Amino acid sequence: MQRHEQHVRKTQSGSSLAVSHTRPKLFIAGGLGIAILLLAYSSLTWNRFVANVGVCPQLFCDFVDYYLPMGKAIFHTGLPVDGFLYSPFNAILLAAFPPLGLDVSLILWGILQATAIVLCLLLLHRLLPGALPFHILVVSLTLFSYPLWLNFLTGNTSTFIMVALIGALWAVERGHYITAAFLLAFASSFKFYPVIFLVPFLACRNARFALLGAAPLILLLCLIPSAVLGTDGAIEFYGALIASFRESDWVTANPHSQFFPHVALRLLGADGTDAPIAHWVLWILSYAIAATNLVFVYRIQRARVYQVNLWSFSIVFLTTPFVLKTSWPIDFAFLPFVQSFLLWHVRQAGSWTGSRGARTLHTQGTTSFYLVLLSILISNVVFFDLLGDFSLYGYGGFLFLATALLLAAIYIEHLPALWQSREHPKGAARLSNEKGSVS
Repeated sequence: MQRHEQHVRKTQSGSSLAVSHTRPKLFIAGGLGIAILLLAYSSLTWNRFVANVGVCPQLFCDFVDYYLPMGKAIFHTGLPVDGFLYSPFNAILLAAFPPLGLDVSLILWGILQATAIVLCLLLLHRLLPGALPFHILVVSLTLFSYPLWLNFLTGNTSTFIMVALIGALWAVERGHYITAAFLLAFASSFKFYPVIFLVPFLACRNARFALLGAAPLILLLCLIPSAVLGTDGAIEFYGALIASFRESDWVTANPHSQFFPHVALRLLGADGTDAPIAHWVLWILSYAIAATNLVFVYRIQRARVYQVNLWSFSIVFLTTPFVLKTSWPIDFAFLPFVQSFLLWHVRQAGSWTGSRGARTLHTQGTTSFYLVLLSILISNVVFFDLLGDFSLYGYGGFLFLATALLLAAIYIEHLPALWQSREHPKGAARLSNEKGSVS
């Protein structure tokens, strides 16, 4: 227990806050070293990477094809352009780019993308415990993550969503609930699904944060669009979005969708239209798994396990491909965070020796370690480059598999202790070496 306590300090809110045992200068130097290695690798493989992806021949193609046109159209038509599936709040923000011209807009967008990545790394450095070698590993996993590379190529918004959610977790750990609520709302204004990150707070019956979370959501998604576009204009914009979602059945057969029912149907050799019963059964199963994950979050919150906030956010991240209909590869930018956290946990658990329970946990940790290792392998850009086929990578559901492996590792790590604590409440101490919760 003492070994874990040195990694934790208490905030005023009562949540356990990880403390990184690395000197900032050494971490920055190590991070720059990994960045130089990244530049060297990308200089040799970037053109091949772009060719393998195929669907995005120019840098920031999503920005050029969707975001910039949306910025031009928002105050003219007031409706989303084809392919734009974000909120009217985002469309209003994008209106700042067209007056700058294409070249300046691309430079600014690149700066924003790079800034989001750097901020994410700094937040992970503050959130995750461990010594310098571990944090250099975190930087490596992040910078060589295939979803991150694809997001940078397309210029998509997933890095912004990711840094907002990690920032919300960082704020929660410090008891800054208002900041966390606005960051969650900002993340939800892109692809809406981050709303499910309110679940950990509802699970621990934190009604105050639930209300705080609802207020900025209403502000960003309803009040600001209504003030700028008019109430009728905002309603019309959302109506067009709903129509686009209804007409998105083509996603089912798209090999790049990592939504669980779509991956399963492709592996069964169906596309949904020729197997409607299987399609609906898989949808029901997918949402049942998502519901199970959220119940699991509730159990973890009630048990107040060590690093409860990080565990809760990790599980909600891993629930994404069970609820998000598109689940494009770029939406898996969360993988390095969960992989890093699980590696740290398994290493700590694997060092416990002496009792029968510790030896059992060590065996579980060995299984979890290999699951995480395989997840890292198949979600890495080097693996994608070796495979060399964008469609095959998506068709095989490699990113969904990487997520499922991590989810399995989390259940392996927690289910036995949760079950034991349910039967023997006094044994809950084995589940947690330190108390902490979102509340």
